[in-house]
Amino acid sequence: MQKPEQKNNEAIAFIFQQIALCYRYLGGEQFRVSAYERAANRLLNMQEDIGVYASDTKRLEALGNIGVSTAKKISEYLRTGKIALFSRLKRQVPYGLLDLMDINGFGPATIRILYNQLGIKNESELLDALNGRRLEGVKGIGKRKIEDMKVSLAVTRKGTPLLLKDGRRIGNALIGVLRKMPGVQHAELCGSIRRKSKLIGDIDILIIAEPEDRSAIVKAFIASKHILRVLVKGINKTSVLLKCRNIQVDIRLVRAYEYGAALLYMTGSREHTIHLRLIAKRKGYTMNEYGIFEVATHRRLAGLTEEDMYSVLGLRYIPPELRLNNGEIEAAALNRAIAI
Repeated sequence: MQKPEQKNNEAIAFIFQQIALCYRYLGGEQFRVSAYERAANRLLNMQEDIGVYASDTKRLEALGNIGVSTAKKISEYLRTGKIALFSRLKRQVPYGLLDLMDINGFGPATIRILYNQLGIKNESELLDALNGRRLEGVKGIGKRKIEDMKVSLAVTRKGTPLLLKDGRRIGNALIGVLRKMPGVQHAELCGSIRRKSKLIGDIDILIIAEPEDRSAIVKAFIASKHILRVLVKGINKTSVLLKCRNIQVDIRLVRAYEYGAALLYMTGSREHTIHLRLIAKRKGYTMNEYGIFEVATHRRLAGLTEEDMYSVLGLRYIPPELRLNNGEIEAAALNRAIAI
């Protein structure tokens, strides 16, 4: 049951998430997108009602991940029950399509094409356009993208999030199948399962395998009786749809010395890894799913283990379930113990 004192936090967090989506659609506002996403995560992870800080924006800003602008918006909501910026942004964007931007086959550029060229404003109109073949021949939307849209919408409409225990059970069964395949040196669950999220949207699996073995591994995996449809096929990254509850499974294949970097990248959260990349950039490094590299010399500094990745960034190791960009990085930088 939802606790009454959390209603303000969840309502404001939802609005902030939607504001971030609006800015993503409009483009060129990444700093605003990140600010509202961080503030939403902060609100969702608070134990107390945000209303206790309503009379003092300075106290709101002191909470961390809440800046001057978001603090003012929180105070506005607590006074009026709404946020004027959100109302204005909704009039500038195809609001009924924005939730699709994180789905395979869509993105801000595609959504803008749908809205600007075809006047599509919501999912129902999009389905009508797809069924009526109105997207064919539209510049920027090819046949492959149309097919991806159809598949992704089918998955989104049919699929429902899994409880952690169910996601872990299905994921572990897949891990068992993969580990028996020739060439698979190791396989591990990542993503929201590894972060121990309450609800699981899809299943992420990381595999250590040499490049020459990957084609056979992918071929054997997609031939499994558990696979309903192949969404993306490649020797480094493959995505499939399971027959079991229409769950999407994403697998990534890397070398052993890239394992720590890929594990960190695939575990997330997105906000946590973005923050880490900013730290790397300030130090003169570049960080991606293959490792941390010195920009000036291209020298590899870390990648074998997650511990090495955090250490090079000057951070104490952060457990997966805490990687929410909710103050855990700041605590790790001070070498403080992080409470779970």
